[in-house]
Amino acid sequence: MTLIIGGRAQGKRAYALSQTGLGAAHICDGGVCPFNAAFDQPILARLHLLVRRLMQAGQDARQIILNGAAAHPDLTIICDEVGCGVVPVDAFERAWREQVGRICCALAEQSARVVRVYAGIPTILKDA
Repeated sequence: MTLIIGGRAQGKRAYALSQTGLGAAHICDGGVCPFNAAFDQPILARLHLLVRRLMQAGQDARQIILNGAAAHPDLTIICDEVGCGVVPVDAFERAWREQVGRICCALAEQSARVVRVYAGIPTILKDA
């Protein structure tokens, strides 16, 4: 598995496509995909929004995502970094940010490769 993290609009998706040789049709968008289809494509983008949607639906986002990732070892996951900046006043927003961070930590542990993309420049954090 490969985990690609970074801020919004930093080139994560373009990097994933360049590394996999796949096209946009091979990307599942976590912001809009049906929950049961989240792992149907080789690239899962916007993981942070999938976590939000699962939490809003009362689902165990951590378990669903970690199980799905474990069942698809060739998966590439793209996630925005959401834990930086001002701490939100809203309790759900704080819980969501924390959940995304904890899920990314667990995914990074399972991943063979972890890359942070900033301003279009990839930095390899892990390459096992």
